[in-house]
Amino acid sequence: MLKEATADIKSHVEEEISRHLAGLRAEVQALNSRTDQTEVRLTTLTTASTSQSQEISYLHGCLTAMEDNLDLNNKSRRNNIQLRGLPEAVQPETLITTLKDIFSAMAPKLPLPLLEMDQAHRALRHPNLNLSTPRDVIIRLHYFQTKEKVMQLARDRAPKYKDTRLTFFQDLAPTTLKKRRDLKPLTLALQEQGLKYTWGHPFKLLVKKGDQTHILTTAAEMGPMADSLGMQLLNPTPLTGYRERDRSRDRATSLHPAKQKRPPHFIEDNTTTRRQGGQSLPHRSGR
Repeated sequence: MLKEATADIKSHVEEEISRHLAGLRAEVQALNSRTDQTEVRLTTLTTASTSQSQEISYLHGCLTAMEDNLDLNNKSRRNNIQLRGLPEAVQPETLITTLKDIFSAMAPKLPLPLLEMDQAHRALRHPNLNLSTPRDVIIRLHYFQTKEKVMQLARDRAPKYKDTRLTFFQDLAPTTLKKRRDLKPLTLALQEQGLKYTWGHPFKLLVKKGDQTHILTTAAEMGPMADSLGMQLLNPTPLTGYRERDRSRDRATSLHPAKQKRPPHFIEDNTTTRRQGGQSLPHRSGR
């Protein structure tokens, strides 16, 4: 009897163990199957994510190129003039009248209706600007031809307001000024070497050396261009206030800038800064 009871218990235990092991095997197989499916899905998602990242990068590049080509910010400023040096004593209510008097003195033959201005206001004061230095005046002329005429006349003479010299600049977008500042190590080296350069549209730097024209579009290309021109990049000296904003415009150089004194009056047109009494580069409006 004892042997039979022991055999029955052993058989029952073995059956239970076998049944539980079968259940565990089924669960493990199910988990393996789900893990395989998860890995397949993860691989698919990784492939799709990589493809989408590449597509996003491509679309971002297209958008950047489109923005550079359209250059809406600068185009919206094409009728603008940035005037520097006008005393703060000129009050806002008389600002437009004063500006018309200045422009009329510069161009006596220009009909007064062509001097129509959409708006004129003081720019925000630079944090590092001396409080005694007058803020710039942003002027939007109604007629683009009038703006070009005023800029041309400012290049040919040194306009004044009550014995105060005035300086005229093309109003450029902050992004454009930043791109020019980023190229400062190269433009300083170009000036040091006496190489002429000008700005193009969409944003680019064109350097003339001999019969070759070198073109740069991004700051990452400065090193290769410097090597191709046989020169080293220079570290710009930190500037503040208006000096920093002036230098960020990167005035074009004449053939021998180191041997010439910097003329007292500078103005800047759409894409090329020119200097009064010096040799200027061909104008490239790009518009």
